[in-house]
Parts: sequence; C-alpha cells; structure tokens
Amino acid sequence: MLRASTTTRYLIAGSPETPVAVLDELAKSHKVPVRMRVAENPQTPLLTLLHLLNDESADVKIGLSLNPMFPEIFMSQLARDLDADVRLALAENLNLAESILNVLQEDNNPYVSDRAKKTLALRLRNAQAAVAVAA
Repeated sequence: MLRASTTTRYLIAGSPETPVAVLDELAKSHKVPVRMRVAENPQTPLLTLLHLLNDESADVKIGLSLNPMFPEIFMSQLARDLDADVRLALAENLNLAESILNVLQEDNNPYVSDRAKKTLALRLRNAQAAVAVAA
C-alpha cells in the first residue's frame, strides 16, 4: 500500500470493502482527495471520522457531510464551521436534519442562507408530492 498511487489510494478509500485498518491509514494521507474519500465512506469507523472532523481541508469536511453514517450531532459542528464552503455543502444536503437546515438558513453568508431555504422548500414540495401520490 505504501507505493500505491494517489489514484489507487483514492479508489481504495472509497470502496465499501476496504478494511477498517486500511481506512484508518488512508485517513492520515497527505493527499486531500484520499482523506475526502475516507470521510465519505460509510464504512469508516466513527473515531476516524471524528479525527477528520478537525481536518484543515474544507473538502474533507464536505466529504463528512456526504457520509450517511456521520452522526447528526457532529453535522451540527460542521454547520458552525468557519469555511462557508463546508456550510454551503451542508445546506445543499436534502437528507440533513431539518433543525440543522433551520440553523443554516440564518447563516450570515447569503449563499449558505439562500441554499438552506431552497433545500427546505424542496423537501416540503417532495413531502407534499409524496402525500398527494399516496392519497
């Protein structure tokens, strides 16, 4: 693994079959795309994800926001991240808890705020359409 190319490490980091020990090793990569793929991987252990929560790269934190196994309580921490790109990525997430989207719609950054409002509106339309189809 030590001599694997960045592309190979990237692919391994995103695979659901990658062993936990390998994901832990890849989470320490000096390459941001590799760490980002580890952050996105639903098989990555929580302790590794929590380590990545403090990563210097916005892309890695955005990867966390895309991980369906990342706990909501830590998504709240991402919603307060200093980097607007991280908050914008959260605001675009249709699966994000409504309480977090409500916080983001009050964000000082107008792009984040607007995106959160649009995401909440889209969720409402989707819910109304689902009720109409069920009726």
